[in-house]
Amino acid sequence: MANDTRARMVTGAARMISRRGVDAMSLRELAEQEGVPLGSTYHFFPGGKAALVDEAVNYVGDQVAGSIAATQGKGTEHIVRWVLFAWRRILLRSDFQAGCPVLAAAVAKDERHRATARAVFDRWTTGLIEVLVDDGVPADRAPAVARTVIASLEGAVGLARAFGEIGPLDDVQGELIALVRAAVESGAGAPDRG
Repeated sequence: MANDTRARMVTGAARMISRRGVDAMSLRELAEQEGVPLGSTYHFFPGGKAALVDEAVNYVGDQVAGSIAATQGKGTEHIVRWVLFAWRRILLRSDFQAGCPVLAAAVAKDERHRATARAVFDRWTTGLIEVLVDDGVPADRAPAVARTVIASLEGAVGLARAFGEIGPLDDVQGELIALVRAAVESGAGAPDRG
């Protein structure tokens, strides 16, 4: 029961952050939304809002990192399509109100949350680099391609929210697939450096 309450608070915080950003997240509203006493927040998160925010951002980060790891062997194109499919669902279900909680933390006032976001982005980048190298992208090019994929996906979500339409996701999908294919081809025929 206690673990369930704590988990509801973490996922609820992630949802609230995705819609409002870190600075506008309210512990009182979260407790009401999740049907838990406000005191439970401080019981489970003695560090208060800051601790809950970081845990929620890490939760989202872990979910995505786990999905990247689970698609190992299916290729970067599969990951790009999967992430954009997931974002289409999230954006449509939220009427374009939900964004990425990790990006919200990256632009928060508190450096602590920005550091948490950087750590999550680093985990995602590392996971994508591994997949890209497995796909045949040269190891020296893979980090830039991985960061481009992440930045493009985050930007597409922001544009989709701003315009209230899915078009930016479609545009980014086509361009990222072309980028990944070109990066893979640039590694084809390259001498094995391993």
